Amino acid sequence: MSVSLGLFLSTFVLEDVALGVALALIAQGKLSFLEAFLICFSGITLGDFGLYYLGKYASMVPYLQKKIDAPSFQLALRALRENNKIDAAVVISRAVPGTRIPTYIGAGLLGFSRLRFLILTALSVSGWVLCTLYFGLALLSPFKDHLLLALLSFFILLYGLKQATFFFQNSWQRRAALHAWRRWLHFEFWPSQIFYLPIVPYYIYLSLRHGSFLLPFYAGNAFKHGGLIGESKWDFLKHLSPDASATLPAIMVKEGEAMSEIRQKLTSAGIDFPLIAKPDVGQRGFGVRVIATEGDLDSYLRLSAGAVILQRKSQFGQEAGVFYIRLPTEERGFIFSVTDKEFPFVVGDGESRLGDLILRDPRARIIAAVYFERHKAKLDFVLPPSQRFYLSECGNHCQGAVFLNGKDLASPELLGAIEGIAHGIPGFFFGRVDLRYKDAATLKNGREFEIIEVNGAGSEATHIWDSKTTLAEAYGTLFQQWQYLFRIGALVKKQGACRGPELGEFIVECARVYFRRGALKTSS
Repeated sequence: MSVSLGLFLSTFVLEDVALGVALALIAQGKLSFLEAFLICFSGITLGDFGLYYLGKYASMVPYLQKKIDAPSFQLALRALRENNKIDAAVVISRAVPGTRIPTYIGAGLLGFSRLRFLILTALSVSGWVLCTLYFGLALLSPFKDHLLLALLSFFILLYGLKQATFFFQNSWQRRAALHAWRRWLHFEFWPSQIFYLPIVPYYIYLSLRHGSFLLPFYAGNAFKHGGLIGESKWDFLKHLSPDASATLPAIMVKEGEAMSEIRQKLTSAGIDFPLIAKPDVGQRGFGVRVIATEGDLDSYLRLSAGAVILQRKSQFGQEAGVFYIRLPTEERGFIFSVTDKEFPFVVGDGESRLGDLILRDPRARIIAAVYFERHKAKLDFVLPPSQRFYLSECGNHCQGAVFLNGKDLASPELLGAIEGIAHGIPGFFFGRVDLRYKDAATLKNGREFEIIEVNGAGSEATHIWDSKTTLAEAYGTLFQQWQYLFRIGALVKKQGACRGPELGEFIVECARVYFRRGALKTSS
């Protein structure tokens, strides 16, 4: 009885773990297949029905109302309202990671039929539990003497199957999945958790060599945590001269700020639609959007977590990132790297659909799933002959922009212009200035460009994502970059200009940024 009760209660915490425990109990002969199925089925179904009632009565409880305002929930709720496909959402969310809780609570909040919800949930849960236990036991059978290894394999397989459901939501995603393997042939598309693994032992080596694990956090003494993690874009933008031709007017909007106040701020700053919206604390371009109307802005802000930067859209069409380094003991610095950026596009032929054009492009098809999600309403449109369709308007690699090594753009005149910007920002010794520019000639002359944002110690020399860059060259650049960062941190610490972060602060900030990034992924 205690075993059955424990398994039943575990379904309310983590159902995947509960299913794994059920498999282990069946393999050890402590439960029959039928007993395990009935316990898991009843526990998971009851938990799902609880989520439904949580949504149904959420409006009466202030604490739950705050949870309703969370970006992930609002995103799912909006999708349910707009698509009017609650039946399918209830069933499909069973297998799609991160969607079940907001979908089930949303169903209750929208007043979806209790009986219909119970029937759909019972059918989806029974199918899910039955298939999981059946195939899980098939996986366990060759590993009878290695139960822990078998369970680990089961969880890896289960996670993979759940992630794969994203690619099979419609026919376009299924076709995109056929090309997903190509990303492993190009390191620029590798998951960041894999690509940056060699940086960890190198960071430890530099820490031991310099006698401090937190030395890089001293590098930007005017910014939170040295600008290395959790940096605020506004902390850099606010130091730019408002009268300079390179400064794009921008405002910061706090979470929950009234639209009337935002409208007044935009007018005072001279910012019109379309404009650029981005999270004040963001990573790798998540959440950066071109906002065309006030209605779009309202929708964006409702789904945003934390403060947001609203900025005038640049008049220039080309984009670059100039990485600048200066030692605190030196008056002048140098350009470490220049990244030129191209916005990918496809050209119509009067016969092919947009989705087909994307799949024919050698580079675009590698991340076709990203483009298909962004342009899902236009994938079946046939582009007229010779008409360009831009797949990305933001200069972020994660959104599909093409990064090129722009070393030919570096010049003494450009260095002089960047030097003036860097000296105007207190404690800025290391970082990247992202800008829009008119053409190569004027940029090399240090003229006719506009600053999009300034990134501190947490930035990198993004020219490494050029497809012509080898993996060895990319790591060599990153290792050299970290050497400079440690060296700058040591010099700043020696000058006694600031107090570095405590280890506890570092851990808390890492956790905060990790979960903030998850929210940005959801809202993007």
